[in-house]
Amino acid sequence: MQLSSAWLPLGICLLLHPNVNFDLAQGAQILGIFPYYYGSPFLVVRPWIEALVQRGHNVTLITPDGMLPDMEGVRHIRVQKLRERIQEFIATDHFLDFLINKWKEANLAATIYFNITQDILSDGGVQKMLSDKSERFDLILMDPSNLDALYGLVEYYNATLIGLTSTSINWFIEELAGNPAPSLNEPISQIGYSRDYSIVSRIRNWIHINEEKLMEYLIILPAQLRVFKRFFGYSTEKFYELRGRYSLILVNNHFSLGKVRSNVPNLIEVGGIHLSQRPEPCDESLQKFMDEAEHGVIYFSMGLDIMVKFLPDTLQQTLIMSFAKLKQRVVWKNELFNMPNKSDNIYAIDKAPQRQILAHSNVRLFITNGGLLSVIEAVDSGVPMLGLPVFFDQFGNLRWGQLAGMAEVLDINNLNVDTLTKTIIELIENPTYALNAYKISTTFKDRPMSPLDTAVWWTEYALRNRNISHIRLNVEEIPLMHYYRIDSILTFFLRFLLIAGSVIFFVSVCLKNYTSLGLGYRLHFTLSIK
Repeated sequence: MQLSSAWLPLGICLLLHPNVNFDLAQGAQILGIFPYYYGSPFLVVRPWIEALVQRGHNVTLITPDGMLPDMEGVRHIRVQKLRERIQEFIATDHFLDFLINKWKEANLAATIYFNITQDILSDGGVQKMLSDKSERFDLILMDPSNLDALYGLVEYYNATLIGLTSTSINWFIEELAGNPAPSLNEPISQIGYSRDYSIVSRIRNWIHINEEKLMEYLIILPAQLRVFKRFFGYSTEKFYELRGRYSLILVNNHFSLGKVRSNVPNLIEVGGIHLSQRPEPCDESLQKFMDEAEHGVIYFSMGLDIMVKFLPDTLQQTLIMSFAKLKQRVVWKNELFNMPNKSDNIYAIDKAPQRQILAHSNVRLFITNGGLLSVIEAVDSGVPMLGLPVFFDQFGNLRWGQLAGMAEVLDINNLNVDTLTKTIIELIENPTYALNAYKISTTFKDRPMSPLDTAVWWTEYALRNRNISHIRLNVEEIPLMHYYRIDSILTFFLRFLLIAGSVIFFVSVCLKNYTSLGLGYRLHFTLSIK
C-alpha cells in the first residue's frame, strides 16, 4: 500500500520536471503547400504525409485540382486555377522554350511563380481558411522554390517552416537553408552550364550563376513581394526576414549519388524516400515479355512528364531504328501504341510500373531522361543507365552517373542510329558498368535509418525545437572579409608584392649601377685612346 501511494508524488515530479518532455497533447496541426501540377514531387510528398498522419498529426494540403488522390486523415484544399494555368501553358508554344534558352526559361519561371502564389492566396478555399479565426497551424511544409509570397503564412500562423525539395540542391536552396557554398554552387538552370574544370569554364559558370542571382533579385523577388504585400500587408523587411525562417530543408539526395557537400545540420538528405511506397505490379503480358527475354531487357522512359508525342518524329524514328537492330527486348513507356515501323522486340506501355521493371533480373539497361527519381530507382536496383537529358537538373544527375562509371550520356538533339546503337551495346556488354552500378546500389542502401524514418524524425524535431539558430549558419553575422578569407588573401598578396617589389627594386638599382659603371669605363677608354 505504501509503495503504490508513493507513485503519485513521483509521477507529479516527473511531469513538472523541466527536462522531461512528455508529448501528451494531440498531434500537431500541419499545413502543406505543394502547388506544382506534375507527378514527380508527389511521389516524394505522399509517403511523408501518410507517415505524419499515422503519427497522429492533423494535416491540411493545398494542391492543384487533380493532383494527389484523397488521403485518409488529410483535409484537401484543391486549387482549380493551378491546374488551368499549367494546361494553358503546355498548350502554347512556350512549353518548348524551356529547351532553348535559359533567359526565356527564367522569364517563364518568374511568371509561373507569380501566378502560382497569387492563385493560391486568392482561392476561395484558402481565403476561407485564412478568415477562420479558429484555424491554427504549428508547422508549414513547402517546396522551397521561389514561392516567397507564401512565407506570409508562416508569420500569419506563427508556425515553424520546413522545406522538401524533390529535385537536386542548388545555390538558391542553400541560400534559404543558410548554407552558402560559393565554391560548390550548383545552378538552377543547366542550360549553358559547363561540367569541365578549365579556367574558362569556371569563369563562365561564375557568370552563369550570378546571372541567375540577378534574375532572382531583380525580377522574381520583386514580383513575389507585390503578392506578399497585397495579401498580408507586411513590410518589405518582414518579407526578407521570412525567407530565412526555414527550420530545416529535406533534400531528395544521398551522398552515394556523388553529390557530396559540406552541409549545415538543417539540410537533411532523404534521397529515396519515395521507395517506401509499395511498387505497382507488372501485368501478366509485360511479366511474360520480360521473363522470356533470352538476351535481356532494355527499359526506356522519358519520365512522367514528357510524352512521346512531344518528341520530334525524326527522334522517334531514330529510336525505333536503333532498337530494331538490338537482340534485346525493349520495354518503352510510350502512349503511342500504333507507332509506324515499330519492331517486334518493342513492348509499348502507357503507364509503366517502373520500379518493378527495373527490379526484374533480366533488365540490363535503363534509357532515361535523367529525372532524379528515375536515377534513384536505377541506383536502388543496380541498373546501368544511358542518359538523354532534356532540361533542369537532368544534366547534372546523369553527369554524376557517368563519372561514377554506371552511365553514359548522349545529346538528344544530335542523336543518330549508329551512335545510339553502339553506346547501348557498350553499356550492356561491358561488365564494368553493371559492376559499378551494383557497388553504388549497395552503398545507397547502407544507412542507419530509412529515408522516410529520417524525414519523420527531423520533422518532429523541428516541432519540438522552434529555435533554429543553432542549426543555421547566419551569414549576416560573418563579415564578408572573413567568409571569403579575403583578409588572408590580401595579407598573402601584400607580402608577395612587398617581397617582389623589394627584389625588383634591388635588381633595378644593381642594373642601374652596373650600367653607370660600364658607361664610365667606356667613356674613360674612349678618352684614353684619343
